[in-house]
Formats: sequence, structure tokens, C-alpha cells
Amino acid sequence: MRLFYTPNSPYARIARVAALELNLSNRIDMQKVTVRDPNSVLLNYNPTGKVPTLVTDDEFILSETRIICVYLNHFNNEIKLVADISNSFLQHLEGITNGFLDGIAVWVRERRRPLNEQSPGIIELEHSRALRCLDYFNKILDKLDQSPKLAHLTLSSALGLENRFPELQWRQKYPKLARWYDEFSRRPSMRSTIPES
Repeated sequence: MRLFYTPNSPYARIARVAALELNLSNRIDMQKVTVRDPNSVLLNYNPTGKVPTLVTDDEFILSETRIICVYLNHFNNEIKLVADISNSFLQHLEGITNGFLDGIAVWVRERRRPLNEQSPGIIELEHSRALRCLDYFNKILDKLDQSPKLAHLTLSSALGLENRFPELQWRQKYPKLARWYDEFSRRPSMRSTIPES
């Protein structure tokens, strides 16, 4: 199998961490690519040009993080990475953490635009969404453990973007969540996939 990724994509990071946590690194060739590039090799496999993209052993193309993680989880049934109907809380948490990450990604992309092109409305909307989500994660912190679940990978990948939105200052307001994140980030899979600065 081949997994196309960029080092700074939180979505690709989730898939990379999942592959490591599922002990599949010897079965997957990790291929770094460029995005938003008309000459990217990725476009030969995925017309959306998005990472992560997984090419299966039979040359089937999978995109979108959760779809890839579901597929990879089938190769190691001993680890239940992706929530199924038997765990409604984790299914719920996967949705909330993914929405949190999506909002952060929109915020980061908006901040990359020239100042005169940025939308204060979008920035405020995503800032408010992030604060609501952080409040929620703080409330349910006693239900978060250090197990490698897709919801945990998504949450930690989103929080790992903290240097891209320093105005959020989430560590000061949520020190317990920061401790959870710091501990989870010590996992070898997280350390080996730290985004480039």
C-alpha cells in the first residue's frame, strides 16, 4: 500500500499515526507529495489533490481520513481504532473532534490569505466554534483516556496546530486538556509525525 501525505496536513497526520498505531508501517510506503500543485504526482491518483490518499495493494484509491482509517483498521482487528455502533460515545466524539479540526483548518487557511482578503466574519465564526469545542472537551475530559482511538488522534492533531493560531491561548484556559494532549503527544506515533515548522 502507498499513503500520500504532506508533513503539515493534520488529516494526513491522523492517517499516518493510525498506520503506526495499527503496526502497519512495514506494509505501507509513505510518500510525501505536494498539494495545490498542478505538477503533483498525487493528481495521477486522486483528482481532488487532497491528502491523505491511500493506494491499496490492488490499486484501489481511497481518500478522506476516516475512510482510510476504517480500511486500515481491518488489517489489525486486535486494535479497535475506529468507533462502531457498539460505542456511541466514541462515534459521537469522532464527529465532534472532526468538526473541531475542520473549523481550525478553515481558520488557518483564512489566516494565510493576505490581510485585506481575510474575512473577519469567518475568523470570528471559527474562533467561536473552537472555544465551544474546547469547552466541551474540557467538560468530558474524564472520559478521555490515552488509548489510540480515531477521536483521540483527531483531537490531538487539531490541538497540535496550536502554533498556527496562537491567539486562541487554549493552554492557559484549559490546563487539564493541555496535560492530556502533552501526554498523548508523547506516543511514538505522534512524535514521529510532528508537523514541520
